[in-house]
Amino acid sequence: MIAFFHFGINTFEEYVNEGDGKASTAIFNPTALDCRQWMQTLKAAGIPAAILTAKHADGFCLWPSKYTDYSVKNAAWKNGKGDVVREFVDACEEYGLKAGIYLGPHDRHEHLSPLYTTERYKEYYAHQLGELMSDYGKIWETWWDGAGADELTTPVYRHWYKIVREKQPDCVIFGTKNSYPFADVRWMGNEAGEAGDPCWATTDSVAIRDEAQYYKGLNEGMPDGNAYIPAETDVSIRPSWFYHAEEDSRVKSVRELWDIYCTSVGRNSVLLLNFPPDRRGLIHSTDSLHAALLKQGVDETFGTNLLRGAKVKATNVRGAKYGPEKMLDSEKTTYFAGKDGEVKADIIFTLPKTIEFDCLMIEEVIELGHRTTKWSVEYTVDGKNWITIPEATDKQAIGHKWIVRLAPVKAKQIRLRIQDGKACPAIHTFGVYKQSPVFKS
Repeated sequence: MIAFFHFGINTFEEYVNEGDGKASTAIFNPTALDCRQWMQTLKAAGIPAAILTAKHADGFCLWPSKYTDYSVKNAAWKNGKGDVVREFVDACEEYGLKAGIYLGPHDRHEHLSPLYTTERYKEYYAHQLGELMSDYGKIWETWWDGAGADELTTPVYRHWYKIVREKQPDCVIFGTKNSYPFADVRWMGNEAGEAGDPCWATTDSVAIRDEAQYYKGLNEGMPDGNAYIPAETDVSIRPSWFYHAEEDSRVKSVRELWDIYCTSVGRNSVLLLNFPPDRRGLIHSTDSLHAALLKQGVDETFGTNLLRGAKVKATNVRGAKYGPEKMLDSEKTTYFAGKDGEVKADIIFTLPKTIEFDCLMIEEVIELGHRTTKWSVEYTVDGKNWITIPEATDKQAIGHKWIVRLAPVKAKQIRLRIQDGKACPAIHTFGVYKQSPVFKS
């Protein structure tokens, strides 16, 4: 998971999410800005990284850029001496979180200038990108939103890409539309928190460039895609991306967040969850509470693999080092693998007593690539009659993590069936679980 912080001049306008670049800088005046409080929220929620909207489409900059007056240096806040980006990255470092920057390519304020041309803007943005990549320590991710930026061609993005790679060689680039050749991660096509089923980490880069025509290629990826570009699944914890007091009673419930977790993290993608700071410059207590309860529920759900203690047999085993019991040992470096050239395997887990479960999770060794392309799970009580689980029948992608929720069932044996693949299976984890009571509220 990653946190998104949408904060800026839009926060201080009346129900505005896409500013027109005309708002006065004077209105930006958080009364109690505390980026450390943001990080405390994330630590409690178990979120290890955060991205700040340093400049959204309105063009207002949260750092005192040398290249524009439309920034915090002309705000009422701290008499123009403040720097939100500095406070953000310092707080990330203090709390051990990775810092990312959203620098919106589309800039409505700059478009207001009669001197605006794409070439002039290319250099203007390059200067600002250089400031952020040079002056604020290690930047883990750069986010290039494609909204409104169709005029920006691939050569323009190439110019900016070189700056990122020169100054932050390890920085992950979120790319869309014409920045497609430089994308390390992709948008998955909606803002509802729902990745596809399947959701492959591979896709064709053309799907990123022509997103309107290739929704499926973004949302589901492509099993035989020409590039490894995993999906980020972005969604806000509130109806809007920026804070509005009217939405204090409409924060997503813990159950809704669990649903989103399962359709993002649980579908081989990264959940990018937005927390919009309010006009004080703080994360609202309801947002913080619900995020913490989500973590509690996830920890309670996956804290006990009900297959622990089961006897495990597989029809296809590479050798003792890669036995099927490795899927149950919780070690990060061990895994089950089949023999080279044999893509199928049945793995049977026999339990000492009957269990009840309503959730399962499987994790592939994604460092070895997508290997399995078809899998199912079945169970039996009497050891004779195998019953299919509809929600886990003829699944396709696994990837880093795949979660399936189902109606509660009782079982004495469970069978994981690897039915097809590109190479021998390599499964890091397989488990069945009971969903936390936290998610019933």
